[in-house]
Amino acid sequence: MWHSTKSNIRTVARGPVVIEPIMPPEQLARRRECFEREIGVPGVVELGRYRYASAYQGLQPRTHPDGMEFCFLARGHQTYRVGGQVYRLRGGDQYLVFPGELHDSADMPEEKGVLYWMFLRLKPARQPLLFLEPAAARALRETLLALPSRHFAAEPGTHLLLDELFDAIERARSRLDRLGIAALVLRFLFATIRASHHNRRATPSPRIQRSLAHIAAQTAELPSVPQLARLVRLSPSRFKARFRQEVGLPPREHVLRHRLGVAQARLREPEATVTAVAHELGFSSSQYFATVFRRFTGLTPTQFRRQARLE
Repeated sequence: MWHSTKSNIRTVARGPVVIEPIMPPEQLARRRECFEREIGVPGVVELGRYRYASAYQGLQPRTHPDGMEFCFLARGHQTYRVGGQVYRLRGGDQYLVFPGELHDSADMPEEKGVLYWMFLRLKPARQPLLFLEPAAARALRETLLALPSRHFAAEPGTHLLLDELFDAIERARSRLDRLGIAALVLRFLFATIRASHHNRRATPSPRIQRSLAHIAAQTAELPSVPQLARLVRLSPSRFKARFRQEVGLPPREHVLRHRLGVAQARLREPEATVTAVAHELGFSSSQYFATVFRRFTGLTPTQFRRQARLE
């Protein structure tokens, strides 16, 4: 995560300097970042959240030598890579980066969606942590560094807890308020510990799996939400709620993402034109197709074709 809103140069937790492109104003407007001085709790270096309506440039490789990063994807899809291993997150997933691990977004953009992150300084061991007395801080530090899973389903209500944490930081005025912030961070960390040990990645129910299979089998005539709801014998409102809960995206957005996946495959074919692909997939115009394509991939169809030819 770890972009500065004030500069394009960022020192990452005493590690190497990471040079990032300066963010456009519309991207900055969709981010909220709190840093050490504002948070005022020992060990909590950064808390961040973005709510992106379109994709932006992905993360450059970086490491956090003295700390650990906790990510929670509330909505959307996102790809990350740690040490060559690629992880594909969907809404409701958590993802951890341990100290010293080289990580990035696997040459993928930061996608449309809602993502939270927290950076916790855990090294050196003598550093204070969350106002805890030394033995308790040591026990928490050792538990976090030994978590068995880095990618897992978060506990229900995680986004509400993190939003409460942002609100507490906004309101903080006294040392007692800082203790309240530390208590919320502890709640989040305990929920993360439980979820990492359970290592649950819930499989969609048979009805939602049936709708997913139906979407995957389509190319041009993609189904509408009412059609999918009828297919699995649910009301549209009930279907939308269950689909979003089990897949991490609204059904309409999932269908659109599938449509764009088909478009990417077609655009890799030498004879395919952007206009032809747009019409094949039912977009009203090539201009609208290009707008939607860029919103989800960060590239125009023409840029994507050019990049695909260089691979």
